[in-house]
Amino acid sequence: MQRLTRQRNAVFSAFSDAGRVLTAPQILAHAREIVPEISLSTVYRQVSLLLADGEIAKVELPGEPARYEVACKPEAHGKAGRGAKHADHHHHYFHCSSCGQVYMLHSCPGPMDDLVPEGFKVSSHEVTLHGVCASCSGAADKAH
Repeated sequence: MQRLTRQRNAVFSAFSDAGRVLTAPQILAHAREIVPEISLSTVYRQVSLLLADGEIAKVELPGEPARYEVACKPEAHGKAGRGAKHADHHHHYFHCSSCGQVYMLHSCPGPMDDLVPEGFKVSSHEVTLHGVCASCSGAADKAH
């Protein structure tokens, strides 16, 4: 575990303040509210350390810049072992095509075995819904 610094605290607190998945420039904007002199290179360095410590996780969507979220910690009794189902907790996402923000979905559609051809076995899955977020759809409704 790395030593807790003002910069590290500012970067990590960006996630709890925003409550959504963030890009490095978005992390920088939030972190500057706490440490005004923080630079983008410092954000990337802190993100790298937080990734290495397992505190945050990288979220990659095709054609989009890397984003980051607070990592899901496995519960003490939920460690991977014999008979552990879905031991690797994961998230799914909603990507707003209007503002570009990415939001975590807080549920999973479950096993995808019924979607694959006979004889295939699903080892993991990722779901990203695309559409317009509440803020953008509300803005569009008011314009008409």
